[in-house]
Amino acid sequence: MSDLLNIGRTGLNASKKSLETTGHNISNVNTEGYSRQRVNQTTNTPITKGGTVHGTGVRVKSVTRINDDFINKRLEKAISNDRFFEQRAERMTQIEDIFNDLDTDGLNQVINKFFNSFRELANQPENETIRSVVRDQANLVVQDFRRIQENLNSISAGIDENMKAEVTDINQTLEHIANLNKKIQSLEAINEEVGDLRDQRDLAVRNLSKSFKVHTYQDEKGQYVVAAKGVGTLVTATQVQRLQIGTSNKENSTNGLPGSADIFFEGKPAHILTQKFQGGSLSSLAKVRNEEIVDIRNKVDQIAYNLTKSVNAIHRRGYVNRPLNVDEAGNVSSVDSKGLTTGINFFKEPTDPKDAALNMSLSSAVKEDLTNIVTALGPNSPGDNRVSLAISKIQHERIVGDGESTLEEFYLQTVGKIGLEAGKAKLDSEQAEGLKAQAVSIRERLVGVSIDEEAANMVKFQHAYEASAKIMQTADEMFKTVIGIKR
Repeated sequence: MSDLLNIGRTGLNASKKSLETTGHNISNVNTEGYSRQRVNQTTNTPITKGGTVHGTGVRVKSVTRINDDFINKRLEKAISNDRFFEQRAERMTQIEDIFNDLDTDGLNQVINKFFNSFRELANQPENETIRSVVRDQANLVVQDFRRIQENLNSISAGIDENMKAEVTDINQTLEHIANLNKKIQSLEAINEEVGDLRDQRDLAVRNLSKSFKVHTYQDEKGQYVVAAKGVGTLVTATQVQRLQIGTSNKENSTNGLPGSADIFFEGKPAHILTQKFQGGSLSSLAKVRNEEIVDIRNKVDQIAYNLTKSVNAIHRRGYVNRPLNVDEAGNVSSVDSKGLTTGINFFKEPTDPKDAALNMSLSSAVKEDLTNIVTALGPNSPGDNRVSLAISKIQHERIVGDGESTLEEFYLQTVGKIGLEAGKAKLDSEQAEGLKAQAVSIRERLVGVSIDEEAANMVKFQHAYEASAKIMQTADEMFKTVIGIKR
């Protein structure tokens, strides 16, 4: 009968543990990253009496969480891709908005108005008002080139700030994973339950996968390792390789801007990692900043450089619009009391296509005196419009890309490519979001908590508990019967 009591007691303990685990599952039904747990039971070691084997009840072997490494890795990959395309779509939309011509005149319209003003000046070369309009339109061209480059630089600076904040979050997550590894190791050494800690670690890894593609494994020593694909190991058991972000000068930066942020291992600034990350937001931000924005900035610089050089080349050939003294030989001096009379640049002459748009400005001569806006090819020729007419024709000449495109064609090609990339990024983001949602759904279905299933388990374990209690009650009654017989 003592054996019967012991059997009932083991059944009570096992049912109680099962009920506790079921309650734990139900309590965490809305906990992010939680995997449902189950109690693994096995029979106690049987004993032999009088040649007969007697069972000794049940024991709780372990409490394990339902987990699928394949599903976890699939979800991590989906999260990385979703984050990559989400960030790309957001940044490409910001770039697209810079070239939005719906609400205001875009660069193309501003340049066309500039050439049209020279066309009007060719019709009325002596009109001071139109000459002033030419200078005003040229200032608008300069301002719009600067607006575009400054906005592109502003997006780059915003990306730098995002990367700095992200590196801080990454380092905190790496430290958290290392601390979890330490706790898991110590608890597993004394056979304690670590399901909840492993869930927390998996969730931390998924948070890391938002920033870059993650590879996790256990090494030959059984240590949990977290690595960034393309970069290297970041966590080994309790050891952390922290990331650091610093600013570079213009010559050493990865995007040609001063103060640009680059990522490297802590204490190893010479080993730049910025462009080595794969997937996630870091890779997306670096790609937009170092490739798309740099390419667009270079193309805008190319437009500004070719426009400036072409206008200046023609403008220098003419003479100022004021009376000039002629010597006895009929020659006109190249300088008078107001300055140069010929060879005057309309724009400040660029020395290099790089930063041509940002550094673009009117020449000091044109800024100071409207008569320095040249219309005539010869001196003292008030009605001569050959220079202004030639400048207006630049609008339709193929002066960009080794004579392949006009300024307008090259600009429209650039803007069209931006629109295509932005549209593709949005579509990719929507598809990636759908794949992530699918991966989350699969994980929840396989390892998440089902209220209906847990409610059924609770009833089952409750009945088992009651039955075990009944066994103990029966054993107690049998004891009382035996004791009553002896009396």
